[in-house]
Amino acid sequence: MSMAAETETHSEPVNSNPAVRPYRLAAKIFHWVTAALIILMVVSGITMKQLGSGAAMDFIFTLHKAVGALIVVLVLGRLLYRVTFPDRSWNPEHYRRPYIHWLLYALLIVVPLLGWAGISDYGARQIFFGLSLPAIWPEGAGWADFLFESHAYAAFGMLVVVALHIGMAVQDHMTRSRWDAAEED
Repeated sequence: MSMAAETETHSEPVNSNPAVRPYRLAAKIFHWVTAALIILMVVSGITMKQLGSGAAMDFIFTLHKAVGALIVVLVLGRLLYRVTFPDRSWNPEHYRRPYIHWLLYALLIVVPLLGWAGISDYGARQIFFGLSLPAIWPEGAGWADFLFESHAYAAFGMLVVVALHIGMAVQDHMTRSRWDAAEED
């Protein structure tokens, strides 16, 4: 077998589905860290509501606030990464679902900011080690209940968008698997 024939045999399959593309390592890290933190936020948010009050709830609430602030910073960093290091192979004409991703980015910023505004109004900005989150809403303005309720509804809306995102990823993976499979005789 010639070297050229051997190279052709072992080359990677051509990706015939432009919606499914490989991502750089930094993008993968941003994605999976964000996904893990969102799972933590959902679990902690639901657990807090079930516990009601006490030391365990206070700890979970403080963790929830700190991780929410971290998510805002992470998503802004992720957007900065996308702008600073654009993917030159990306072709917007072939990208099928940009709106879901941009909606997800928006919700990843809006949901924590609604919670942050709620804790600013309520006066509960303290997190770990004697640190406090900066106020982004006037304390005692009387909007805390509305902001917390909006935070919860937006969070559940984000879960719907996340479910769509996962469903589209599974669909793309299944479609790619069929296209990349060897033809049968």
